[in-house]
Amino acid sequence: MLARSLHPAPKSPRFSIPGRLGLTAWLACALPCGSFAQEATRPEARNAIFFVGDGMGISTVTAARVFSVGVDGQLALDTMPFHALSRTASSDSITADSAATMSAMITGVSTNNGVISMGAESEPADFNMDGDGPPATTLFELAKAAGKRIGVVTTTRVTHATPAACYAHGNHRDAENDFALQALPTDASYNPALLGGLDLLAGGGRRQFLDASMTDEEGEAGRRSDGRDLRAEFQAANYEYVWNAEQWSALGVEQLPVLALFNSSHMEYEHDRALDLGGEPSLVELTLKAVELLEASADDNGWLLLVEAGRIDHAHHGGNAFRALRETEQLDRAVEAASAAVNLEETLVLVTADHSHGFVLAGYPLRPLEELPYKPRDWDEGFATGSARDRLLDVAYHLNARTGEVRAARDANGVPYTALLYASGPGSRTAARVDPREDKANGWFGAEPTGPRDPNYRQEAHVPLSSETHGGEDVSLYGVGAGSHRVRGTLSNTEIFQVMRRALGL
Repeated sequence: MLARSLHPAPKSPRFSIPGRLGLTAWLACALPCGSFAQEATRPEARNAIFFVGDGMGISTVTAARVFSVGVDGQLALDTMPFHALSRTASSDSITADSAATMSAMITGVSTNNGVISMGAESEPADFNMDGDGPPATTLFELAKAAGKRIGVVTTTRVTHATPAACYAHGNHRDAENDFALQALPTDASYNPALLGGLDLLAGGGRRQFLDASMTDEEGEAGRRSDGRDLRAEFQAANYEYVWNAEQWSALGVEQLPVLALFNSSHMEYEHDRALDLGGEPSLVELTLKAVELLEASADDNGWLLLVEAGRIDHAHHGGNAFRALRETEQLDRAVEAASAAVNLEETLVLVTADHSHGFVLAGYPLRPLEELPYKPRDWDEGFATGSARDRLLDVAYHLNARTGEVRAARDANGVPYTALLYASGPGSRTAARVDPREDKANGWFGAEPTGPRDPNYRQEAHVPLSSETHGGEDVSLYGVGAGSHRVRGTLSNTEIFQVMRRALGL
């Protein structure tokens, strides 16, 4: 069971807005943060952890709560005392991608889909061939200039859009081989704004560090075409290189800086992690070791850490709610563990998503039988047993108030449907719909599901696409610790950068 409180809940203030004082004027007087445009003041936080649940929209958080702790349970996220909504649109798109949204959150500058930490004057891949604009300064670059330790931890490739936006710049997110070089202090294309370099870079993505003629520790070929082995080059630049959970666990502060690459591509999903050949740490283990190393090595200037649960997004793109919710559950546990491991009087902890997905919890599904405040007169056998998780993943069951019977909900053609659905994606059924409990088709990577509770079941999608799409609605922003009082109202995602910058006094 997760902790019920990360921080004492503040007392609800009693206030009123005078009739002649407009809301904007009242906010300017009442909010302690003042204008985000003001210069940084005295630091409130020595350290900051920025958690990003990639693709973790509000519907995902709600479903993860039911999945993990039940309808009335509390995630660690639910106990964080400050909460806001974050707008996610990019400069060129209503519904944004991870490159634009992470760039906005980590630089405070809105940009176009596909662009990594550069302004909106840089179009994707410079398709007009008119040259790029200047790079946008990242929070990690500011932190390094202020003498802080900086670390990036992700379950994706470390050169993927979200982590790359912290330390690299480019006009297209697919330039992952180039981003690896921007993190290498001895390369000609190194990002000089990182000064001495990242102190910690951990996740997947070995293939971006190896030539295609080479194989990694698990026998997978590289994706570079320059004949280079960047693992060795990082080691020559004084980095400790590790590639499995045992080595990660054994790291000591004297071994910083560290490059940790646990997979050829993205790290395994939490549900599949035990199958990894070399053994991978969980997101909780990644987070706690990163906090330990940064805290032990930092002086009074402190440290800044990104933790990305990137595979929430990938499972949604694949139309598989089970894995998306397991990844969200793991992120929540990492938030809980990290918040308990740090001094919140000097550490800011923020949690948000870069964007949402076309993922819905619908259909009026009933709670489990034992949670109902009444006893139905009769019910389908499939409804008789099962937890809230089962009720969430299963077909939706309805109560007929006239007869008192609980039966599987059915569409206009009399076919049952599940409570979790996607607007688009690979879960679309091209033939006529069938009862999900009997649907053996289109399972996760070819696996044949035994029904909608099966981890390999792909939830049904309305529009057939090879990859499910992002959603464009606002996402949640949670805060606890030093400087978290600025998390309130509805913010542009660029203002998340300002919340962290002001708290850290950068």
